[in-house]
Amino acid sequence: MSITAKDLPASVLTKKQVKTFRKDYMEGKDRMSIVAEVRYDDECGNGHNSFAITADIRRNGREESFGCCHDEVAKHFPDLAPLLKWHLTSSDGPMHYIANSVYHVLEHGPKYAWVYFTGQADPLNIGKAGERLIGYKDAEDARKAEGQPGYRLVWDEKSSKVRNLDYARSSAVWPDATDEDLTAPGLEQRLIDRHPALMAEFKQAVESLGFVY
Repeated sequence: MSITAKDLPASVLTKKQVKTFRKDYMEGKDRMSIVAEVRYDDECGNGHNSFAITADIRRNGREESFGCCHDEVAKHFPDLAPLLKWHLTSSDGPMHYIANSVYHVLEHGPKYAWVYFTGQADPLNIGKAGERLIGYKDAEDARKAEGQPGYRLVWDEKSSKVRNLDYARSSAVWPDATDEDLTAPGLEQRLIDRHPALMAEFKQAVESLGFVY
């Protein structure tokens, strides 16, 4: 089962729909300014409206940072803070809503290992003995050599996956999700089930800015 168009509130495709918010302030002796830009439109031309909040921060007239800057946006524009969770949500839903949420919940050990072998280079003992790299193997092949005489494995810890439930909550736009909500079997179905209500909430958030949804 997957999310279909019937689960989505109707959205009017818009090429440009932007609001800006500016604040000037002092930071020590430096003149600071922050301009937050909020948009809900099809600026990218991909066939659906997307919501984004970015900011341009300047120090003494020179650009200091640009992009999400969401901590600074929340600090200087507290009314925008509740909307930050919708960043990169489109009229189709949060970006890669199910795939990203499920990915961040997953965890596993190393999937690859370097396999070394110590022994004669050939059956006739003509070559030199010594440890040599057999190859960089996936876990299935590497485990065939695990514990076998002459073999040594070095697991590639970078190929392991650590669970990050905070990232999962962010991807799912589900800040109050419990650990069990995210880790219990059936997460994909739970994400699908909550999607209609999530998009109705998103529509209200967009319209609260005076935007056409």
